[in-house]
Amino acid sequence: MKERLLEKDNVKALCMSASEQWETYLPLKSIGGDTHFIKLDGKDRELLADKLNLEYESLVVPPKFILFPQLESLFKFEGEKIIETVKPAAKKLLFGLRACDVKGLKFIDDFFKRNFEDIYYLSRSADKLLVIVGCKSPAENCFCTSAKTGPFLENGFDLQLVDIGERFVVEIGSERGKEFVDTYQQFFAEASKNDLERSKSEKHSVEQKVSLSLDFEKAIERFCEDKVPEQMYERIAERCIYCGGCLYVCPTCTCFNVFDERRENSGRRYRNWDACVFEGYTREASGHNPRLEKWIRTSRRYEHKLKYDYLTTGMSGCVGCGRCLSSCPVNIGISQVIEEVTKQ
Repeated sequence: MKERLLEKDNVKALCMSASEQWETYLPLKSIGGDTHFIKLDGKDRELLADKLNLEYESLVVPPKFILFPQLESLFKFEGEKIIETVKPAAKKLLFGLRACDVKGLKFIDDFFKRNFEDIYYLSRSADKLLVIVGCKSPAENCFCTSAKTGPFLENGFDLQLVDIGERFVVEIGSERGKEFVDTYQQFFAEASKNDLERSKSEKHSVEQKVSLSLDFEKAIERFCEDKVPEQMYERIAERCIYCGGCLYVCPTCTCFNVFDERRENSGRRYRNWDACVFEGYTREASGHNPRLEKWIRTSRRYEHKLKYDYLTTGMSGCVGCGRCLSSCPVNIGISQVIEEVTKQ
């Protein structure tokens, strides 16, 4: 599909216009300087849009929370009556995603559809448009080029924007993306041959800025062949404080718990994020825990990401974003594990 041009000065107006028809989520700079995806909503939409930040290095919290909230109500119950709380599907525009986070969203899509269709997730994700804005300055701990998850994608997106100065070259990756461009055609122009050459050059330049290089394929191979020694997990377990921070910021983690909040004869059932490294995650009703030892829970995390996910889906559960290392108070990241495994 033919590329388009989008002037940077028109991005805010485009998002404001789209927010009249779409639930529009943008990366906005908040108090403290962090950037988060926030819904463009209410009477303060224009003030919110002024905080748009498309040049962020990395989001602290991945945008998966838009489709898979940290805490959500599943249903209410009153006596023997159950009242569903599934919201009707709404059109969602996620504008300003990084390529690795789009890969993460695709991974979560697969998880919630694989064995059964999760109605709560699907009600949020069924009608979404994913717009990548490619990195200009990849984060220090990023290794997306090794994981083949960025900084730009060849497919799997609706629109992908490449920064060429005062404008973006807009690559159209789906029919939905083309429909969006056609609907808001007043904001787009034709891209020239020179624009496309600059776009190609910019992509190459950004790829060279990803300084952390790993033998990702070799690591996957060693995990799948069970060639990772227990001693490595034991060393990690000695340092890990099991705060769960790496899992809460991971764009592909899907572990959750379910609990009831009850008052007399009524209440609600909730779902909330959980983490496989927590001791209570696999504790059984009898009190027995098949993963009582810390190193076994550690091995579960890394084998899940780099073995079982790959064997089940053909996709790794790691997208190379580096958030786990950035968030870890004791400086443990999956990139370090990959380096150790591939040097053996």
